[in-house]
Amino acid sequence: MPRTFPAISILEVERKFRSLARIIHNEYFDRSSLLSLAGIWVRQRNGQWEAKVKKGGNFTNSRFEELLDPRDISKCIKDLTGIGYTEQETFGLERIAILSTTRKAWVADNEFRIVLDTIDFGHTVGEVKLQHQVNFEATSGLSIEQQKQRSMQAMDDRVAKFMERYAWAFCQGVPKGKLTAYFERNAI
Repeated sequence: MPRTFPAISILEVERKFRSLARIIHNEYFDRSSLLSLAGIWVRQRNGQWEAKVKKGGNFTNSRFEELLDPRDISKCIKDLTGIGYTEQETFGLERIAILSTTRKAWVADNEFRIVLDTIDFGHTVGEVKLQHQVNFEATSGLSIEQQKQRSMQAMDDRVAKFMERYAWAFCQGVPKGKLTAYFERNAI
């Protein structure tokens, strides 16, 4: 008599791979620490210019506006430093750090991006990110900057709730960022 199995089954299909292959090459730029002291990080990531402009928070829980258009990056640098160079001129900045990162990334709850970065010298740091592209208009009674701050506060609240809900997945302790670890390692 053939053997019968229960109607409820747990089926699994898996395919193995050796490792993840996402390597990110970052070069960071500044000029006499003017940008970093103002909370602006300019980098070339895999050959593409980016600037992260700090909009609040602290080291562990930070808020940034990301600039991807070289004209916007140039304007941001010029507004702060008075230096008006183009991307072809490295925006008049000097290279301050070069690091390669192996990134593992996941999406949770259909919108929260979790990344775990391991830098070429062994340092590891993770982030939970929530990114939205938003168009703001100065017609709602709030300035564009106030609208950005309000949106980032709501996003920050959602990230905090996400991390509380999945607290079991995140190690306790104070994280150290990539550049902090890089500069500590290369301190003379």
